[in-house]
Parts: sequence; C-alpha cells; structure tokens
Amino acid sequence: MRFRRVLAVFLAVTVLTYAHGNTFTKVRYNGGSLSTTVKPDDWDNKLTVDSESIVLALKDGQTITILPKQVTSLSYGQEAHRRVGTAVALAFLSLGVGALFALHKTKLHFIGINYTDSNAKKQGLLLQGDKSNFRAIIVALQGVTGVPVSVSEKERDEIPAGVAVQAVKEAETAPQASAPNAAAPTAPSSTSAQSAVTQDATESVAVTSNPDGGEIYVDDSFMGNAPATLKLKPGSHKIRVSFSGYKDWTRDVTAQLGTEAHITATLEKAD
Repeated sequence: MRFRRVLAVFLAVTVLTYAHGNTFTKVRYNGGSLSTTVKPDDWDNKLTVDSESIVLALKDGQTITILPKQVTSLSYGQEAHRRVGTAVALAFLSLGVGALFALHKTKLHFIGINYTDSNAKKQGLLLQGDKSNFRAIIVALQGVTGVPVSVSEKERDEIPAGVAVQAVKEAETAPQASAPNAAAPTAPSSTSAQSAVTQDATESVAVTSNPDGGEIYVDDSFMGNAPATLKLKPGSHKIRVSFSGYKDWTRDVTAQLGTEAHITATLEKAD
C-alpha cells in the first residue's frame, strides 16, 4: 500500500511537471530542419518541453516550435541518427552511423524528434543531450507526445525505466540512403557533401586530431568528430578540422579509386 501511494504521488508530480514545462539548457543541435550557424559542439541552446509545445531556441536567436501532436517519432542514439537523417537528408549520416559511434571515445546521447509541419512535410531535429540530462529530456518528450522511443536493442538500457520503447534490431539500424526530396541539411554546403561522401565511395580516409574530438568538415560540410573514417568519391576535396581554442587545420586531398589514406590533424593553439 505504501508503495502504491508513493507511486501515485510520483505520477502526479510528473504530470504537473509536464504541464508547467521542463527547460534544458545543456543541449546541442546536431542538424535537422532548422538551418543555423550554431556549431554542433555548442551546448548553450535551450529546449523547453510542456504540454502545449516543444520549443528549441538556438544561440543565434532562431526558435522552432513543434506541437506535441505533430511528433511522429522519438528516437535515441544510433536510431536517432538514422531516423532524422533519413527524413531531412543530413549529409554526415552517410559517414556510417556505426563507425561514428564506435570511434568516439565518449557516449553520444543523441535524441531524434521527427514530426510533420503545418504543410504535412516530414521534418526532424537531431539533438544531443548531456549525460546529466538526456534521460530527463527523453522522459519529458514522451510525457507530452505519448510516442514510444525507438532505440537499438544494444542501447535499450540507456532509456529510463517506465518509458515506452520500440526496440529495433541491429540490422534495422544500418544507415539508409537519404530521401531525394528531403529538406537541405544545416551544413553550409550540403550538396557537395552528399556528392563527396557516400556509402558506395571508393577511398577511405581515416582522420584523427590532436587534441582528440576535432570537428571534421569535408568541402565545408560538417561530417562528425575525430577520430572518424570518411568515404570519398574520386576527385579533389578540402578537409578541415576545427576545435575551440585552436586554429583551423586544412588540407586538400585527391581521392583515387581503391586507395586508403590516414590523416592526423595536429592543431595549433589560437593566439
């Protein structure tokens, strides 16, 4: 009986919390329907979730508002990359989701929100939560939408107990080709990125950085964080590695059929 009372109180508090809203300030925007100059490693964006709306406010002043009833899918981890990338043609999806997660030294808590806009067009946001708040974000989003969280079986344990999930088998989480008519990605030059980096590319370029974790850009489009392995089509491409507090590192490479390359970007501290 005591347990039931505690549970009832907890659920009541949870409902009230959803009604009054949850605000999260340590959130990264990694791509999606909203075009922005905000960098993927910037944390100081704000996500507010309440029963009336889901609002993402970016550091550059842009704001996007989604009605809970517009949300068609919530996802976490690799599945978030796959679902949002398929909906809005994120260029860096074609790096290979599995490789991106396997090579990164820290856990990447990506959260995907897929929705339809007022014109019934498919849209999506790929967010990254901090280790201290990603579970709370997931709980808040599901609390107002009622949509289960899609997650790969191996990442199921990251989802808080009591949250409805839709477990996806490993084979289903493989990256898919982006929809041809999808919205343009947030990267500055998405067209060149999609033509340069593809799943059937012919040269592998392994990129590492010193310090570790530098942002990798191919032809001015964000491709992920080092270390990562890029797949480039034959031809000339510009690779740039950036890291806060350091000078940008750039190199022009010429990809050739059936070759492999290893690049280490040693970054110099900014003056």
